[in-house]
Amino acid sequence: MNRCYGCLKDKRLKNGYCTKCIKELFDSIEPEPLDFDKSEFYVQRRKLAERMSISGVQDKISLKFEKNKLVATATEGKYILKPVPNSHQVEFEEDVVFNEHVSMLISKEIFKIDTASCAVIPFKDGELAYITKRFDNEEDGLKCDQEDFASVLDVNSSKDGKDYKYDAKTYLDCANAIKLHVPASVVVLEDFFKRLILNYLICNGDAHLKNFSLYSSSRNKDYTLSPNYDILNTRYHINEIYGDMALDLMDDFCETYYEVGFYTYDDFKKFAECLGIKEKRFHKILKLAKDSEPKIKELINKSFLSDKAKEFYIEKYSERLRRLNYNK
Repeated sequence: MNRCYGCLKDKRLKNGYCTKCIKELFDSIEPEPLDFDKSEFYVQRRKLAERMSISGVQDKISLKFEKNKLVATATEGKYILKPVPNSHQVEFEEDVVFNEHVSMLISKEIFKIDTASCAVIPFKDGELAYITKRFDNEEDGLKCDQEDFASVLDVNSSKDGKDYKYDAKTYLDCANAIKLHVPASVVVLEDFFKRLILNYLICNGDAHLKNFSLYSSSRNKDYTLSPNYDILNTRYHINEIYGDMALDLMDDFCETYYEVGFYTYDDFKKFAECLGIKEKRFHKILKLAKDSEPKIKELINKSFLSDKAKEFYIEKYSERLRRLNYNK
């Protein structure tokens, strides 16, 4: 099957990518295959570790084009490359790359959320890695002004504890920050709500304060939500025991939550009301999630995930969808 490494669609390909993905992801530069393997990736990572500014704990390096070749770089990087992790802290690590890839596609193609462009790309030995285009660099070479919600809400490990990303604030606190800092907050709050529904349905238990950001460009100084990034079905790799989401929705839960032990329609409806989302818009987002289930199954089945991972992902999405529509 000639699946595009980017969109997963069956198309005529150039080095694994369709014309549309080459234009969108690689700025119309047809990339040559990487000329290094995973072991050399780690050599480059050690060399660049002190100078690179990419945050997060997953192994990654920054890339830029030299003609048609993507090379590791400490400065002016336009792409982030993540291989299959070597860590044994997660289960089924061989699926992490493909999990993030298909989750990002669900966000972009099905939920229509502004999402960082991404694909998989082969090392020189054929092993696939995850590649994503940085959205904080502008065409004129300037960087966007970007702040994650840990910074926006002024929380950190020194005063809020080591698990501050998860425990210090709620999603309602994030929404209130959007109201405060974003001029077009009505539209952005609905976007934020849709992202939470997506994260809930795909079992992303790592949508913490640092995985949401506000940003503004040199052309438009007004803040808005940055494109979606770093999303995947974490439940497949880590069996979280602390609830359904990385943060609590809000401090006050609905009675249904206490009765059944998980978030349901009532909780999300109450949360939407706190955000000022009209009931008609709330139902439209839930309808999108429900009506898109066949498309999501199709996309997951076309992905590079293992059969076991595909089955798990689809099963959990359907399970969460039933929870979401549970109404007393």
